[in-house]
Parts: sequence; structure tokens; C-alpha cells
Amino acid sequence: MSPKSAEKPNIVYIVLDQWRGDCLGIADSAHPVMTPHFDQIAYEGAWYSRAYADCPMCMPQRATMLTGFTAAQHGMPHNFLNGPRTPIAREQSLPHRLTREAGYQTKAVGKMHFWPPRARFGFEDISLHPDDYINFLEEQGFGGFYRGHGLGGNEVYPAVSAVPEPLTHTHWIVDEGIRFLGRRDPDCPFMLWLVFEAPHSPFDPPEPYDRLYDDFEIPDAIIGDWVDSPGEPSALIADRIARKADRIPPPILQRLRRCYYGQISHIDYQLGRLFGELKTRGLYDNTIIVITSDHGEHLGDHRLFAKSTFLESSARVPIILRLPREFGLYNRRVDKPALTADIAPTLLELAGLQPDAAMDGVSLLDLPDDRVMFGETRDSVFATDGRFKYSYFFNGAAELLFDLAADSDDLHNLAGLSRFAEVQAGLRAALTSYLRANDRPCIADGDLLATESTLDYDKLRARNNAAWRGPMRYGQGYG
Repeated sequence: MSPKSAEKPNIVYIVLDQWRGDCLGIADSAHPVMTPHFDQIAYEGAWYSRAYADCPMCMPQRATMLTGFTAAQHGMPHNFLNGPRTPIAREQSLPHRLTREAGYQTKAVGKMHFWPPRARFGFEDISLHPDDYINFLEEQGFGGFYRGHGLGGNEVYPAVSAVPEPLTHTHWIVDEGIRFLGRRDPDCPFMLWLVFEAPHSPFDPPEPYDRLYDDFEIPDAIIGDWVDSPGEPSALIADRIARKADRIPPPILQRLRRCYYGQISHIDYQLGRLFGELKTRGLYDNTIIVITSDHGEHLGDHRLFAKSTFLESSARVPIILRLPREFGLYNRRVDKPALTADIAPTLLELAGLQPDAAMDGVSLLDLPDDRVMFGETRDSVFATDGRFKYSYFFNGAAELLFDLAADSDDLHNLAGLSRFAEVQAGLRAALTSYLRANDRPCIADGDLLATESTLDYDKLRARNNAAWRGPMRYGQGYG
């Protein structure tokens, strides 16, 4: 390694798509997921056990993770808005600053989910999923096999990959990362961003990962006491009906969970090749490794699938940070509240750059003790102080309040109970003030927006939120 490259640490930033915070080996949860390499990286660094996505949706989180600005700040609380093209995201993106201010070579591989699709968002080069991956499949004689089983990108029924394991997008993404390590400029530090499509649905691991969990006891879905009650938010009811989540019987739920776990283990095992390559090339000791997710997956909990709520299964994500040895950060579990927005300012500081003071994100190495965090989606907003979590749904002005210390699964709604009235009012006031300060449209007449709650069950049942997405070129067809 040249003296020049030793001046600054390399960065490998790994993102899984739709990975729950409790589906991690060291989390010791009810989910029996095998993640030996992720666990090892945590033993060599820190695992942030109370980390959240401020906007648990794909595109908004990519903007947040690469800027340190939350969705309420960069103005993109839902997919396919113009967030990544705002001045904040364009000028303040992590790869943009690392390249121009610190001399890094930057490379991204995988599911960027930027808009427009070929936007680089500050990266010097991108190997894009699905476009470049589909080109790869065609070169291998497997044209049309991307999602060749016919399940759409948001359908949750279990499946098996339509291509052999060496041709899966997970394997391809790791191969592209390893290829970059062999082609990089050795005279400058690098940032490599790997973004996996899995374990996002469809739940279609390749053989043998599709049967990896056949002998494991799989936990049942959890159902909060507020589900099917008068206080259940109508937005959640509408999502459940449209996605047909209430029509999936327990045996299928068990199988799809096994497939979901298989996808996670597939990524973990494949990353063993990348970590080994870093060691072989003498890069490992001077490389920062960050592992996280853009959001979770309800996985049938509370009779829901996918994400976009602030329930733990959707909004809580893993964050693992491993630093070069001289930092002395080993085997540490951090229970202070954290956000995915904290990753960008942390990496900027470690690269010797000054984070923007306006960021909601703060350094993961110096998290405050008394932090209140906020989030926003198209349907709801939330606030948490690490102990209590408050969610407000615009449709019907529904409220949820959970004591995370006593109820880490969102089972018991405390909203409206007199003994928690002060906590509820305090979090709501802080949330309202935060949104007002960011001039968010979900504030109306100085208070949180409230709309009339209406549910047309027949129209909702006829809707197809999962979309038809079969073996189309470049996987288009979101609708």
C-alpha cells in the first residue's frame, strides 16, 4: 500500500434492501437467521441495536444514506419524487464530497434506485442493477430469466431463483465489487458502495439457500392488540387489503419466511468472498466497513408486508460499523437511538471532512444521550426518544404510542391512555415543531394534517400493489 493511500481509510458501504433489524444473528431474536460474517464485522466494531430509517422507503433512504439529510429535509418522503435531484442531494452527496474534497475513487454496484435510473449521484462509476445485471444474464445465455419465475417485485409468495446461484444478482454484485478492487487506482483511497436487491421481495433465493432453513423452527407472525380494533389506522387496513396480506395462510407464511432468511444468509455468505479479497489485497486493516439497510420488512407481522410504516418490523434496521484497528472500537453494542442519516456524517468525519451542520444525521461515534428522532412518509410521521415511539397517521388522525423498553414488538398501543398522556403530548409537540421547522406540507394550520378516513374494501381488494413484473428487460413495469 502506498503512503498516499494510507493517509485516509478506505470505505466499503454495504446496503441490503428490506432487511429487518431483528434478522441478524447477534440480535438474538426469534428469527433464526445465520449471518456469521455480519456478526464478525460487528464483533470487530459496533452494532447499533436501536437504529431506524427516518423514511422507510427505497428511494428516500438512498438519498438520506448518501447525504445525512432526512426525507423531511431533502423533500422526498416517497419513491419517484425529485429528492435525489435537489440541490442538497446533488451538492452534498457523500461520494461527491469524497471525490472532490478528499481524493477518493468512488464506485457503486447494485440497486441504486436513483431517479432517473442512470443518475450517478456523485459516484464516478456505477454498475447498475437491474440494467447491467440483465445485460450480464443475456451474455450468459439467460436472457429473460431475471425474475423468470414470473413473480413481481413486491409479491411475497415464496419462490426459487430462476437462475443458478453463480448467476444471481447477489453473486453478480459481489463479483463486481471484487472486480473493482482489482481495477482501482492504488494511489488513492476508495469508497465502494454495494447495494443488494435482496432480501426485498420476491423471496426467491437460489438453491441451496431456498431449503437452508427447512429444519429450523420458524416464529409465527406477531399481532398487536390494536390490530382489528377501532383505533387501528385506516392506512394500515387499506395496505393489508390491497396487498392481500390477510389472505396468506400460515403454511405459506412459514415458507416465505424461510426464503427471506435464505436470501439474507446468501448475501452474508457471498460477502465472505469480498472480505477475503480485502484481506488478500492487504486492504482490510485500513478499511471502514458499514453494513445497513434502507428499511425493514413487516413479513406478516400485524398482518402486513413490505414497509413504509414506523412499526419496528418496517422502520428498525441494522447498522454495523467496523473501523481500522487504531480506533480501538471492538465488540460494542450501542443502544442509543440512531438513524441511517448518521452514516454519511460519520464517514465524512473519518475521511477528514466537515459534515454540514444542517444535517439531521450526527456521528455514530458520538451519539447524544437525550436525542429525539423524527421521520415522515406519505401516510404517517413519527418521533422517538429511544424509550417511547409515537406515530401519527394523517388519514383519520390515528395515533400509535409504544413503550419500546417494555414492548419491542409494537404489541400494545398506549395512545389515549391517561397515564401516558404527557408522553404522547410531548412527542407529538416535538414532532409538530420539527415538521413545521422544515416547512413540510403535512402541517396544516400549525398542526398535523388530518384527512377523512374512508375505506372502499372492494376497490382496495381489486388493487394490485405488487404489480405485474415478470421477465421484462431491465425489470421495468412499476406502474
